Amino acid sequence: MSSLTTAHATNAVNALLQSVLPGSASIKVDRKRFSRDKGSKAQLIDRNLKKRAEVQERDVYRIKKKEKKALRKKISGRKQAQEDVEQKAKLQVLRKHQENNTLTDHERNYLDKVIKRNVRNLKSWDYDDKEEIQDLQKQILANSSDARKVRKVKSRRQKKKQFKEALSQSVKDHRYQALTPGLAPVGASDEEDSEEEEDY
Repeated sequence: MSSLTTAHATNAVNALLQSVLPGSASIKVDRKRFSRDKGSKAQLIDRNLKKRAEVQERDVYRIKKKEKKALRKKISGRKQAQEDVEQKAKLQVLRKHQENNTLTDHERNYLDKVIKRNVRNLKSWDYDDKEEIQDLQKQILANSSDARKVRKVKSRRQKKKQFKEALSQSVKDHRYQALTPGLAPVGASDEEDSEEEEDY
């Protein structure tokens, strides 16, 4: 609805209200609201298409970035696999030369380096102190969720037990040791009390 038809409709409603209810407040036309017209439908469509193109460009950039990252990862994986294959082939050639006793000094040095590196890697994983390993295992097991649950249950039981003991001790009346709760003093009978009450 255009601003002109809205203004006409508002004037018609105001005239009707004045005739039916004299002295009633008239409805004011909000000129600012109508002046902020967003343009024709063609302009709205054009604006929406531009926004959509911007969003698609951002998405295309993001997609290209992900594709490049995946491609780099794939290439580095291929390079690593290629290097591993070359390393294994080189080591097989060196083993054959070693079996035939035809190793050159350069090959012998390279083989020694590889052997030292592998031994160092194995030693880093090999650990002789069994007591320390067992202590570490105990710590890991103690920090596991099952151990925490067991400790929690034990602490709850202990708290309940302490509460019950404290409750049973507080129920006992220590002020009058000869009295039992709700009964006459030890050694006295109920008949004596009733005779004393009748005298009053």
